[in-house]
Amino acid sequence: MISFLRKYVRKFYFAFAGLFHGVRHDHSIMLQVFIGCAVIVACAFLSLNGMEWALILIVIASVIALEFVNSAIEEVVDMVCPHYHESAKKIKDYAAAAVLMMSIVAAIVGVIIIGGKLW
Repeated sequence: MISFLRKYVRKFYFAFAGLFHGVRHDHSIMLQVFIGCAVIVACAFLSLNGMEWALILIVIASVIALEFVNSAIEEVVDMVCPHYHESAKKIKDYAAAAVLMMSIVAAIVGVIIIGGKLW
């Protein structure tokens, strides 16, 4: 039982290590975390209901999570193919497009929820 718990504690340790490393060393992740925190602070001054908070937090977390996935994909592609290659560029562009799509959806959700409270 102890080894079972130790195994899962290690998994959380590695996950948090990745989280803190990404936030400290990846500019794109830092930017998304900053924007997410700014939106949370702004929403704290509005009277959002539980569903609105849930949607805001889900889209913020989704954008940040996708940014982590994008950064991981970029690292792997750069490691496997350090020189320019059209396929490597396409892979990185697709991953960046996923972050862009989620960011657009997050912005729309924000406009609907926050805009609805302001107007």
